[in-house]
Order: sequence, then C-alpha cells, then structure tokens
Amino acid sequence: MVHNEPDTSAGREALNRLFAVSILMTEDMTRGLTERGLTRARATALWQIVQHGPMTQRQLADLLLVTPRNVTTLVDALERTGFVTRTAHDEDRRAVLVRPTRKGTAAAHRMDTETARLADDLFGDLPAKDVATVNRVLAQLEERIQR
Repeated sequence: MVHNEPDTSAGREALNRLFAVSILMTEDMTRGLTERGLTRARATALWQIVQHGPMTQRQLADLLLVTPRNVTTLVDALERTGFVTRTAHDEDRRAVLVRPTRKGTAAAHRMDTETARLADDLFGDLPAKDVATVNRVLAQLEERIQR
C-alpha cells in the first residue's frame, strides 16, 4: 500500500456484502411476485392503488414518478390479470378511476404480511441497538447514493 492512501478494504467488503444482499433480496422478491403474476413495476403500482384508494391514471403516474403512457401499460396489464378495474369517475366524465379488485387487495395484503414476516426473520432476534445501527447506516448510504 502506498503511504497516505486510505485503506478501502473494509469499505469494499461492506459494499460486496451490500451487493450480495441486494441480489438475494431482488431474486427473492422477483420469485415471489412472479408466482402471483406480478412484476416489480406492477406490484408497486398495485400497492399505491390499494394504499391510496381509487385514483386516476394521472394521479398514479404522479405517485410513481412515471409518464402517463407507462401507467397505461401497467394498468392494462393489472386489469388483464384481474388485479384492478377501471370505472367511471363520479365527478369527472372524462376521467377513469383505477380501483383494486378483491384479488388486488388480497395480493397487496399478502405483500404487506410477507414484508412484516421477512423483517421479523431478518431483524427480530437482533438487539434493538443493532437494528437502530443498521437503520442509521442504511439511511446514510441511501442519502449518499441519491446525491
């Protein structure tokens, strides 16, 4: 090692572990969503619709930070697979509301239940101070990446 160069081996090991965990979580999430006939994008849209209630596609696009065209494609797929329906807007004849079906609401509930179960599996037996440290460090990493 050259003098005055910081030792980055611990940082690289942490980054490698973070990558490994990210990959494992992404693969697990993709597998679970695929079993339900969802993609990550469709699941995210469905989650917003269930959490916020019936909304226009424009409102959904704003929530998802995507174009209305992208939302049309997502809603088409969600409707085709029975997760949402489109209904007339009560107050605006030009607008259409996207509503979750029973199947869509059940899928969102299952996602929420599985998320809680995973959080408990990963962190349930750790001391509270360790979980607080993980939260603090991940928040700092998230902030740095967003910059």
